Amino acid sequence: MRFDTIKILDMLSLIHEDLDIDTVERRFFDLATQIFPFDRLALFFVKHKKGVLQGKLSQGFSANEIENLNIPISRDFILSSPLITGIPIWNQTIDSDPYIKGLGLTNFTIIPIINRKRVSCWEVTACRQTTCPAYGNRWLRCWLVSDRQCSTGQGVSDEQKHQKCLACPVYQEGRVDCVEGVLLADNSLSEKPISDDTVMILSLIGHTVGAAINNSKHFQRTLIDSIQDDLTSIPNRRYFNERLVDELERVNRYPKEPASLIFIDIDFFKVVNDTHGHQAGDAVLVWFAGFLSSQLRKSDVVARYGGEEFAILLINTPKIRAIKVAEELRHGIETHSGPATNGIKITASFGVATFGDDAINVDGLIAKADRALYSAKAQGRNRVCHPD
Repeated sequence: MRFDTIKILDMLSLIHEDLDIDTVERRFFDLATQIFPFDRLALFFVKHKKGVLQGKLSQGFSANEIENLNIPISRDFILSSPLITGIPIWNQTIDSDPYIKGLGLTNFTIIPIINRKRVSCWEVTACRQTTCPAYGNRWLRCWLVSDRQCSTGQGVSDEQKHQKCLACPVYQEGRVDCVEGVLLADNSLSEKPISDDTVMILSLIGHTVGAAINNSKHFQRTLIDSIQDDLTSIPNRRYFNERLVDELERVNRYPKEPASLIFIDIDFFKVVNDTHGHQAGDAVLVWFAGFLSSQLRKSDVVARYGGEEFAILLINTPKIRAIKVAEELRHGIETHSGPATNGIKITASFGVATFGDDAINVDGLIAKADRALYSAKAQGRNRVCHPD
């Protein structure tokens, strides 16, 4: 198989252009189908929490034939074994594996997509084969060298492995955090041979894709951390304020679709911490956030505004409805908090303000809702107040 170097370089650069994981995966797969003329291609990704390899994208296979597969990550299954060994599989005859047999694979390669930095084989096995072209080259592994003198380690005894240059690291079974998935390339229909050079190129690309996916995950985690409260896992003040500005801009364009703001403060929360400890206080905050979220529409926004103070943005909600929602939440907290919070009974005070009725800008709306909350606390707490 001849390779178009320019297309491959373009492929690698395009993969790194986006930070959305699904886009990276789709772009890689689409470019692979364009550049490499295999009969069939399939992309599998690890579901880390479930410990399975799940089919995601395919070309040339029957509808949902790949997408319906969930393969345990184990050496016992050929499709997932490269995730344990880190070694690509190709040019093998395998009759016993149910997944290989079910897909009709007789002439194929399986390329691991790994997000860990490449470690050269000689560092892993203390290899003494100094004549190996990969020896001493940190970026090389033996199976990436065309004139290698090394074994892939498949079907080789432990003693022989140390006498030869093992291809790459062996990952502990069950530790799949450093792997992302596998690419299955198949020529079983045409029976065209799959060369070592093809496997080498795909393996290098697989490492690049793994790194790109890892970068995407890191970016998404950073993004989530910037807008999400660590303790309660609901949005934080920064995100809430941004949504509030956006929503009020929308209301200015469509005055018949008002928005309301509710500030909530847990009554005597310091007493909870002082009496029961901060862990109990944290548990109350987590329950409180979950309760508020469960009672609202998906279009509404609930956030931890700071400490024991929470905020709710009610989309397309007039003042009379917002007051009713606040009262229902107040009653629900008073009723359910004891059994749900290890016997710690809590109540909350509410301040409600509506854009248009009570204020005509963001700062004014926040000030009115805050003042209403202060009134609720001043009047004895566990009540809903709003501007007259």
